[in-house]
Amino acid sequence: MRILFTPVAATTTPLFHMVPLAWAFRAAGHDVRVAAQPELSRAIVDVGLPAVEVGHGYEIMDGVLRSRGGQRVIEAPADQWTDSGLAGTAEKPPADYDDKHADLRDAAMAPLVEAAGRMAPGLLRFTEYWRPDLLVTDSMVFAAPLVSALRGVPLVRQTWGPDVMRMVSQPLQGRAADGDVRAEWPTGLPGLYDHYGVEVRNDYPVRTVDPWPTSLQFPDLSGRLPMRFVPYNGAAVSPDWVLDRPGRPRVCVTWGTSTSALAGDEAFVLPRVVEGLAGLDVEVVLAVGPDDRRKLGTLPAGVRVAENVPLHLFMGTCDAIVHQGGTSTLLTAARHGLPQVMMPQTADNPFNAANFAGSGAGVTLDAAGADAGEIGAAVTRVLTEPAWRVAAEKLREEMAEMPPPSAVVRSLEELA
Repeated sequence: MRILFTPVAATTTPLFHMVPLAWAFRAAGHDVRVAAQPELSRAIVDVGLPAVEVGHGYEIMDGVLRSRGGQRVIEAPADQWTDSGLAGTAEKPPADYDDKHADLRDAAMAPLVEAAGRMAPGLLRFTEYWRPDLLVTDSMVFAAPLVSALRGVPLVRQTWGPDVMRMVSQPLQGRAADGDVRAEWPTGLPGLYDHYGVEVRNDYPVRTVDPWPTSLQFPDLSGRLPMRFVPYNGAAVSPDWVLDRPGRPRVCVTWGTSTSALAGDEAFVLPRVVEGLAGLDVEVVLAVGPDDRRKLGTLPAGVRVAENVPLHLFMGTCDAIVHQGGTSTLLTAARHGLPQVMMPQTADNPFNAANFAGSGAGVTLDAAGADAGEIGAAVTRVLTEPAWRVAAEKLREEMAEMPPPSAVVRSLEELA
């Protein structure tokens, strides 16, 4: 069989989420290609998969920043769901969500709509030649349903975390809607589908591969195929120090790969985090890229810098983590049973953190308002109060019982 993956190229995170399933297809003897915009090509090749470049001349991250009109930190309504909804009980969002946030939604979707228009010609040209048997995409590649419809290929989407894209009426929502959804789609997207003669509807995916823990996911996620999360955060040489355990707790501090780009220097909170941990009897492992490392300047004693070291190479040696609420970081830490302190600021991170807090394995702090003392106190709580570790271990066990990628491959083989 020929399997085509289409990750969104805003960051490497969507690709990295797809890597274990793509590898599993290869291990099962199938031919795999990964089609994405050129800025993702190097990362695709580095994970050992063939890249197909489509959608030249437009970078999604640039479009995201332009669509915000210079506003870096977008206030998300996740606080409305801290005690219900996304945080554990997985109810629907507030009834007035669309009325309050329609303009924000359109602004957020505009770069994805533009990317879909750029990608569609290349995807259709490649699939006319290669004729895939199955298409695996994430919920942000709006060109994928065009390929599915015009080439007659079953479409599977792969989620990253809590299914927040269900709140946006769009072709990869995964649920049928009553009546015509044309007026509810992001501006410009219905016209793109009309151009190709493809029906405007919300339910193109026939299955949803989902690594998010079942206990935290929306209960009515259509066609869900749970899949065990296999941590992959990039390739590197495993550092020597992971073989040694310090005589005190090891706390990882990280800020993801795109938080600084999205939030801007004015919202950079890592100096406060480092200050808050400096007075604790812990070893801090600072997992950052070179740009964030330069901003931090001289660091206090007891801070180990792991510059560009993938989290999965050392997360098993840590006792807790402080981070931005990205799904890859959340799941990598959860897979190792770590209690988590989350300080979300932008993108989907507030939704992820609000949802994950429902497990009892993590605490969320206000990134803008929490001072060094509050950060240090939160880390002390998750390290010393047993309830956090118990909840984290329960979640680790739940994730370990989910079907591995190889089992998901067998299910999707039957579908194709």
